[in-house]
Amino acid sequence: MFNTLDRMYIDAQIRWNNFWEDLKKDETGVSSIVATVLLILIVVLLAAIFWENIQEWFNTTWEKITGQSDTIHR
Repeated sequence: MFNTLDRMYIDAQIRWNNFWEDLKKDETGVSSIVATVLLILIVVLLAAIFWENIQEWFNTTWEKITGQSDTIHR
């Protein structure tokens, strides 16, 4: 019985180690992750550059929304 348990434990340990080794060597998703990070970085940089214009547009839009709230009939 202990022989069987030992073999099962060793087999599970080998499978676990092989899984982690394969995961470390797998590079199929790396390019998409890098592209996503670069796109997010570009969006954040553009938002920082044009923050004044974006903020002005949001303020104008919000004033239009809240300014017309009195005209709603109940």
